[in-house]
Amino acid sequence: MVTSSASSLSLSSLIVTIASVFLCSVIAMYFYRSYRFSGFGYLLGLPTGFAILAVSFVFEHLSVAYSHSEAIEDLFFWVRITLQSEGIAFIALSYMLKNRVSSNTYGLPYTSKLLFSPNIWSYSSIKIREIIISVLPMVVISIPLMVTISALFVQPILNDIELKDMSIYTTLFDIIALGYILVKCLKPLVKTANIKLLYIPAAFALLWLEQYSLVINYFDNDPFAHFGSILVRLAGLGLFVYAIYYALESGRHREMEIER
Repeated sequence: MVTSSASSLSLSSLIVTIASVFLCSVIAMYFYRSYRFSGFGYLLGLPTGFAILAVSFVFEHLSVAYSHSEAIEDLFFWVRITLQSEGIAFIALSYMLKNRVSSNTYGLPYTSKLLFSPNIWSYSSIKIREIIISVLPMVVISIPLMVTISALFVQPILNDIELKDMSIYTTLFDIIALGYILVKCLKPLVKTANIKLLYIPAAFALLWLEQYSLVINYFDNDPFAHFGSILVRLAGLGLFVYAIYYALESGRHREMEIER
């Protein structure tokens, strides 16, 4: 009976994984074509982010398939949540850098030289805000890795349950990052009163709801919340694909790119 239940769970996980990876691949390819077409470097974070998300879903299935081996399951578990947070971070990074493409701001190499310069305070024209904005992308990308490294350092101290409890921090990071993306998506639509492109923020809202459902499942151990998180994830990714189809069919490729 236990073996049959485990096989059924593994099969269900495989189906969800195949669907999730397929949808992420379609989205990543579309955004990569947008990057190749426009040449805007900030757009590269979108296909990169969704490609990393696709890989994270593979490790999610592997953690289920190898649940009989606790060591392997823990390894796949941490790889999955790290990749998922990194994927979301890259997507958020695209939105952070979007408004800096044509502006005359200071790039990361210049900022690095400035930070380590002995005459840093002599540059009166450089505002602290500009330095923070330049460094912030590196911080966003490094946060998921720092959480994972912290978990490895405390592993000899904490037991497996306490160690997995640290994953809530990556989930909260995902919620914050997706909330930031959602706000960035909604702002241009509100300003222009353009409701025809609500598919994109609606899709991100569903991905945000997935993470929120995981938080509920973490505190209440509610199986319905876990099942609901899978449904809203597939719905969110599916809505992305529909938005792409809508953009291609109606010839709104350029408008969709600008409104992201």
